[in-house]
Amino acid sequence: MHTTHFISNLNIQTAYHDKGEGHPFVLVHGFTGSKLDFQDQLGWFSNLRRVIAYDQRGHGESSNTGPYTFQQLVDDLMNFLDRLQIDTCDLLGHSLGGMVAMRAVLAHPERFSSLILMDTSPMPIEIFPQGVHDQLIELVEREGCEALVGMMRGQPASPAQQLGVDYLGELEHWRRISAKLSQMDPQAFTELAQQLAAADSLLTQLAELNCPTTIVVGAKDDPFIEASSKMGDSIPGASVVTIAQAGHSPQYENAEAWREAITAHLTDRSRVRSSGE
Repeated sequence: MHTTHFISNLNIQTAYHDKGEGHPFVLVHGFTGSKLDFQDQLGWFSNLRRVIAYDQRGHGESSNTGPYTFQQLVDDLMNFLDRLQIDTCDLLGHSLGGMVAMRAVLAHPERFSSLILMDTSPMPIEIFPQGVHDQLIELVEREGCEALVGMMRGQPASPAQQLGVDYLGELEHWRRISAKLSQMDPQAFTELAQQLAAADSLLTQLAELNCPTTIVVGAKDDPFIEASSKMGDSIPGASVVTIAQAGHSPQYENAEAWREAITAHLTDRSRVRSSGE
């Protein structure tokens, strides 16, 4: 377990884990996620970096306060870095967190040493099938996000998802899902689902990125395979790493390969930084 810290950040309290020393490496979780998504991974990189994972507003132990827009989440990230007196950092964004991360780097390129975009997209994403979306929103508004746990338990796991369940253990897997959904603001669920579906495409703008970038995607994460390829073609010098057997959460579903990919990125960035000193 890691100590949870809290800091005032604009109009919210932001909860975060902070482990290790050195150049900061900040991890941004996805939709319905939290810093729990990286709890097991913080120690892996703390010999290379000061590793920070935080809860975005409406998620985890951070405040459940709107508005819930991409711009607000970018502003939260930038102010969070300011409050921690972090001038520059390496940045990883997962899914929704990747959509936040790419917007932050485009708007504030001087603040980021490198970027990892993990199972994410520069284009709009329909999180739920059209016929299911309205039903889920109605359920969440009526009973809260935790009501989704029962529905999820009733769905068979894909082979990739099962690898993640096996990695954590079934009890811990469902404990974390229940914890994340019970903490999530129903308003954040509704409004961010809409943001994801209506997002402006950034594919053209990504050609402006000038920081070292690695794109990581699970080989079985079908909705994000094409998006990852397009990002790799658009971002100058970017590399695309496909994690075998993994789906949307490769840090669980093929943890060893994911760790190797992230370590390679951070090690390469360290060499680049050292050679310029």
